[in-house]
Amino acid sequence: MEFLVRTPSDFFPLRLLASAVAFATLSACTTVNVDMPELQTSLPMQMDAASPRAPGSPMADLANWWQTLDDPVLTGYIDEGLKRNTDVRVALARVKEARAYLGVAESTYYPTVEATAGAGRTRQNTPVPIQNQLNLPVNLPIPLPQVDTQPTMSLGNTHGFGLNAVWEVDVFGSRHSDAEMVHQLMLGAQEQQHGAQLLVASDIASHYFEARGAERRLILLQQGVLVARRLHQYAQGRFKAGQTTASEVDRAGLQVDYTESQIEPLKALLQSHIRRIAVLMGRAPETLTSLPPQPASFHLPTALPEVMPSDVLERRPDVRGAARKVRSQVAKLGSAKAELFPKFYIGFGGMAGRMHPDAMEGNNFSVQSLGIGMRLPLLEGGRIRANIAANQAQLEGVAAQYEQAVLTALEDVENAFTAKKAFDARYDKLSSSARLARRVAEHKQALFVSGTELLQPALEAEATALQREDEAIQVDVSRALYTVLLYKALGGGWSAQRDARSTRYCCTRRWAVGGPLNATTGPCPWSRRPPWRLARHHCRRAWKVFDAQGVG
Repeated sequence: MEFLVRTPSDFFPLRLLASAVAFATLSACTTVNVDMPELQTSLPMQMDAASPRAPGSPMADLANWWQTLDDPVLTGYIDEGLKRNTDVRVALARVKEARAYLGVAESTYYPTVEATAGAGRTRQNTPVPIQNQLNLPVNLPIPLPQVDTQPTMSLGNTHGFGLNAVWEVDVFGSRHSDAEMVHQLMLGAQEQQHGAQLLVASDIASHYFEARGAERRLILLQQGVLVARRLHQYAQGRFKAGQTTASEVDRAGLQVDYTESQIEPLKALLQSHIRRIAVLMGRAPETLTSLPPQPASFHLPTALPEVMPSDVLERRPDVRGAARKVRSQVAKLGSAKAELFPKFYIGFGGMAGRMHPDAMEGNNFSVQSLGIGMRLPLLEGGRIRANIAANQAQLEGVAAQYEQAVLTALEDVENAFTAKKAFDARYDKLSSSARLARRVAEHKQALFVSGTELLQPALEAEATALQREDEAIQVDVSRALYTVLLYKALGGGWSAQRDARSTRYCCTRRWAVGGPLNATTGPCPWSRRPPWRLARHHCRRAWKVFDAQGVG
């Protein structure tokens, strides 16, 4: 004997169920509007210290700016650092973590399906034929009719299995807003990775130039020690001959001690820069003790990049990350507003098995149940609206943080351009002065060799020339450092390896700097195409974060 129990049509007509599903499908593109706060800052049309980029010309490629310096040693160090640096690897791990959480958030788009099974030997006195009931997810208002009449079994074996499926129909975009929030956080984690790459490249370059400058200064300092010693010897000889006083000898000796005292600290500074380079490359500090000879092809760029304010905002990871926080908060606020509206559910449950009493012939049984449900908050003490107000305040806060990031980025670029030009001009003057001092020293040396000049003026002219050359080297290092700082301020040093998820839907409308943003959270979940191929009339593709007017 076999029992087959189905949901009676008079309990829940299938036509009514089909109508409910069709209604949910048609209304699933309903979204929650989020009004963005107005920004208080307008974006300037061009920079003060930088040359503007010609309209229509492409933006300067700063992803691998160090390659323009023609220094293979520096390029090798930076490439290794971008692969092995611990900060970059930590940022990459956080991106992977965020992508995993995005998968968790997007899992709510789909039905939850569970399977159950069980077997046992029991004494059954209730109408339900087996012990393991349908285990639907809790707290879901889905009416599923139960079997109300079954024969009892005094003693026997039972076994059965079941399949349960529950789906929340995201009519008002709550689940999609949650997923969009996590998606924007994932993109923000990617911007943190870009920022880590930028910092690693700039830090390696800065310490590399500092180390090269220390090497050049050490060479001059050793030459200065030799000159100071010769002056000291010359003063001692003149003192013995009665041509000068003891104070002149002491003064020359003091100059020797002072010059020699600078050698060891400069060596220690050189080693600290080299060790730091090793650590930035992900190595132990002991593995790098010296730098290879600097290639003769090395040169600093003579022409500065032509940039627009929009270029800075598009490339700076910190500004891009601040924009991602705003978009994430937009989605979070949309999810909070969606809690005011009803939630709809569709559920299915099936169960089958066999009951085999000891005293009679066994029976097969099966049950199929299908239902829909709705949940609407009626009295919750103002909790939902308070949560909306809190998220609105958070949105205003992250919008202000974005504005602060924009202003700071523009300030950094202006300062970097100004300092770079100032140190370029100072270097031109000091290098000219050093060349002139060198010519004077060579002339004095020639006069001494010819017998028309004493040794002391020739040595003093040599010491002066070395001092001017040391000053020029220090300013040249500052030029290199401000070149690095300029590329860092412009957001150079990272390349966009976009994840496939970044090209999927985006229902966030345009945010123009200086104007309001009206964003619509949650894409149409009922398109027949996958989310990453949604029609443009549903979701505008706007993953280019900034342009000349503001944020896209």
